[in-house]
Amino acid sequence: MKFLKLSKEVNISIAIIAIPLIIAYLLMRPLHEEYIAKGDIAPVSDIGVNGSVHFTYIYSGYIDNYFDKLYVSYLYKDLDFIPLDEEEFIMYTEYDDDMVVDYYKEETISNAVYATSFGDDNDFQERIDDILYYSSEYYGDSLGLMVAIGLIEEVNQLDFSQNGTVTIAGTGTIEYDETVGSIGGVRQKLLTAVDNNVDIFFIPKDEDDYGIYSNEREARRVLNEEGLDLNVVPVETLEEAINYLENY
Repeated sequence: MKFLKLSKEVNISIAIIAIPLIIAYLLMRPLHEEYIAKGDIAPVSDIGVNGSVHFTYIYSGYIDNYFDKLYVSYLYKDLDFIPLDEEEFIMYTEYDDDMVVDYYKEETISNAVYATSFGDDNDFQERIDDILYYSSEYYGDSLGLMVAIGLIEEVNQLDFSQNGTVTIAGTGTIEYDETVGSIGGVRQKLLTAVDNNVDIFFIPKDEDDYGIYSNEREARRVLNEEGLDLNVVPVETLEEAINYLENY
């Protein structure tokens, strides 16, 4: 039997075709992970609230192949990837539905408005709609606490920043009973606060409820591991946050 001997030119041509196909195949292999990346802080005044405090936002989402991971790694810094099993991935993608995310965001903003404003029901809904409109570019519900603090400033004509000399930021939802709800991305939010020279950073006080999985426990670990110099203040309720600021 005779074997066909390919020319050098043919071999090179095959390689030119095959190598990109192999790379494409490898990059498109399934990979289910959540990513969380450092973001920035923004003043509540940017979303229509006449207050001096800031909320913290991060970049997050999910990937389903190696190409996505490579692209996300190029886009963001201080990035964490969290592996997801098949069930977790399905749950994550379902939660990531825009309607679900918008529901929780509207809920925390509604809670903040009802906890801090005054007027009839029409006034409440108009205020909620305004804040939702101006915050449309921000994802998630972890801005609730800082929106509520900003509204306290607005309604009572206060300035907790002491004429801009104190930078106040934080994260956490506001629940219907004015408690502060837990959030994700603690590490990235702490790093963001340090980058922006934040003087007071509020987080949910949730260790009694969640133990080793609490925002409090994670914050202590990150502060220690990263050697961060940041005044982190855990609060369980909106009232606790206001009391701290009034006595700062």
